[in-house]
Amino acid sequence: MNHGRRSSADGTIDAERIARIVREVHAVCPEFDTDAFVASVPADLPRLELSARIARTSQGLRDRLPVTGPDALDIPLRSLPPTPAATAVTNDFGLHLYSPRSDYVSRYLRTAEHLERSLAAPTRTTGYFSVELPVRHFLADFPDETMKAVDAWSRDEGFRVRRLASEATRLPLPWPPRIALPADAGLPVLKTLHDDPHRYVRTSVANHLGDVAATQPDFAPATLQRWRASGRVTGEQFAFLTRDALSNRLKEGGPPAHAALLGYAHGRRWPSRAAPPPSRARS
Repeated sequence: MNHGRRSSADGTIDAERIARIVREVHAVCPEFDTDAFVASVPADLPRLELSARIARTSQGLRDRLPVTGPDALDIPLRSLPPTPAATAVTNDFGLHLYSPRSDYVSRYLRTAEHLERSLAAPTRTTGYFSVELPVRHFLADFPDETMKAVDAWSRDEGFRVRRLASEATRLPLPWPPRIALPADAGLPVLKTLHDDPHRYVRTSVANHLGDVAATQPDFAPATLQRWRASGRVTGEQFAFLTRDALSNRLKEGGPPAHAALLGYAHGRRWPSRAAPPPSRARS
């Protein structure tokens, strides 16, 4: 997901979506200075890339909300539609329309004073737009507290929250800020989620493993072998995890352990992510 590129019309922050944000926030906070917000924020957007549009919108919220601290956290959350389903979102990632609220929380309420409440916010907002990037800022400043929250997210009833636990700890990805934790710090989360009933979550687990495999070639095969030996994931689910975690490494001429786990001789190129591995890799 590239938050730096100018997005297409269905995923951008523009004047129309600013107007919708204004309506939703004003509905729960009549004191919100809508005129000043509309006069300042939309005029700046055309020259900005998407990530800067999100930041400019969240800055506008900070400048024009009549309260600060916990009350300022409550307003953006209450302004969300009652459920993600009410937004008519047709994909699992959500709408960029809702990303400024998560950015606002991570940018302006990421403090020790408000940490517990601020770390609870992603479980609400990730249903409207995936929030792994804002969570990275919490990981950078409060790694221990955030990893404790991530562990709880991995057992949440909501599949989007469980996916967030994996996505937010994909530490090798080149997204700012850089996180001073080991690349495999998310392994306990992956152990919890690798047999998740939702494919959206398992895809994140596989991608996460692939990230770590780029710098620790033995990590993914050893982890996958342990999971298979545990009996919690077998057959097609195990084949799915293996394909998604190791296919890129194999295409790049990965180590023998990768090829062996997929059932290929070392050095043989795997032509497509869609191509299934040989049947013996599913045993």
